[in-house]
Amino acid sequence: MNMVLSESLERFVKPIPIMQWLVVTVLCAHVVTSESILDREESIFLILGLLLINVILLYGLPRLIPLDTIPGVLVVIDTLLVPTTLYATGTTGSDLFVVYFGIIMIAGAVGNLARALILTAITSVAYLGYGAFLFFTGQETIPIGTLVLRLPFLLIMTLFYGALAEFAQRERLNREKLAHEALHDELTGMPNRRHLLATLRRSLEEARRFGNPLSCAVMDVDYFKKINDTYGHDVGDLVLKDYSSILAVQSRGYDLAGRMGGDEYVWILPRVDREGAIAAGERLREAVERHQFGAGQTQFRLTTSIGVTTYYPEKGMGDPPDPGQVLKAADLALYDAKREGRNRVHHYPLFAANVLDDSKLEQDAPPSRS
Repeated sequence: MNMVLSESLERFVKPIPIMQWLVVTVLCAHVVTSESILDREESIFLILGLLLINVILLYGLPRLIPLDTIPGVLVVIDTLLVPTTLYATGTTGSDLFVVYFGIIMIAGAVGNLARALILTAITSVAYLGYGAFLFFTGQETIPIGTLVLRLPFLLIMTLFYGALAEFAQRERLNREKLAHEALHDELTGMPNRRHLLATLRRSLEEARRFGNPLSCAVMDVDYFKKINDTYGHDVGDLVLKDYSSILAVQSRGYDLAGRMGGDEYVWILPRVDREGAIAAGERLREAVERHQFGAGQTQFRLTTSIGVTTYYPEKGMGDPPDPGQVLKAADLALYDAKREGRNRVHHYPLFAANVLDDSKLEQDAPPSRS
């Protein structure tokens, strides 16, 4: 039973059925509650025909055409059917037609079902007031039965449009959340490896196109493994969060700093040459050295080692280096900083025509950097 209910909700809460049946329900409500229906029996057949066409479309199209083309087909068909039916039944000029589009705008604009219902209640009161105004001023009046009958349909319209708007808004927020999670580190909230590599590739291409230097730094926390072994991984996580905050403060608005994994971070510095990159690295190193890590009774000082490389497009030819090559150069500079005693910044040059050799990196790399 629960499975059947779940499948039904999954099927009928999707945007295509909602949009399709929303149009049909509102249109039928419009025509059936209009005065002309009393004199035009053919309106009933138009409504039944419209419902039948939509049933066929809703359940037949998925068997005939690809799913991603169905929304466009339904929009075109109902865009033609709705005005045709309204014109054939003589209801295009009724006051409900105006209210109908008012409800659409209200529910769609607020994007929230609760607020849409509140506005609908106000609209319904105003609609009743409009009927009372016509009555007391002696103008052509709307039958009281028609007024009362139309109010539930106004509510139905708002429920559909409000639910659809809220559904669309939640879908958008969910997509944004998933996109953010896919590109950001869960622990620190900083850009992750995927985000960093994609940005570095774009930044290298822009540097080549405009002839600007681009620097990239790779850094980690000195003796981070000892922090985890001594104080536990909870304290280690706090260290990573604090380090991330320090790095974010030191970054400019158009820099991108993120966590590659473990205690390793990458800092992309567009339009920064060798001297500027080393100066930025020194500011970060000093900020880390001054910071009090830990919490409560567990507080301590830490240092960081930073490896930097710089790409000068005007000194090379052809395509820019691969992001992996840039990171290897910065990584080699980080290894050298470790060899020289840690808590320092080391620079390694990189040119477009002088890519690094993997065997050299493997030969020079020490077994451990922590």
